[in-house]
Amino acid sequence: MPTIHFLREQLHIDCQAGVILRDLALDTGVQLYGFKGRLGNCGGCGQCSTCFVAVASPKETSCLSSRTAPEQRFLKTRPSNWRLACQAVVQDSMVVVTRPQSGWSGGDEALAAAATAMGSPTQGNAPPHQNHGNHKSNQEDGSGADGDALASGDTGEEKLST
Repeated sequence: MPTIHFLREQLHIDCQAGVILRDLALDTGVQLYGFKGRLGNCGGCGQCSTCFVAVASPKETSCLSSRTAPEQRFLKTRPSNWRLACQAVVQDSMVVVTRPQSGWSGGDEALAAAATAMGSPTQGNAPPHQNHGNHKSNQEDGSGADGDALASGDTGEEKLST
């Protein structure tokens, strides 16, 4: 079961492979959007480019699906580890920085260090885990709907009920 470490929020989320990163973030209360994105986003259709994330994986394998056509268009001048969360399907554990265009403490070095630490057997003072294993992906429920769930205001301090 993949674990997603949201670095800015200091939150670990366990989820099933096949979930869309945007849906997972919003369902667990992670603030994915900056001010402009909160005012107007496309709802996960890959048309607005407001759900930027930077990702790193503790393994050499790809932690997300391949870039989609909208990502190729919107991210052509961005770093190769940037993705649109609404287009990224989780395949393996990773570290995610939300709103990377705003900068983050430690920059790319902190992202790489967090990914390396995530792959080690001991994670030291790891933030609390949430089990989000019951989250269904488009592929699992067959609806094709993207499940535009709203953030519930969870602080990430307590475990989600499954």
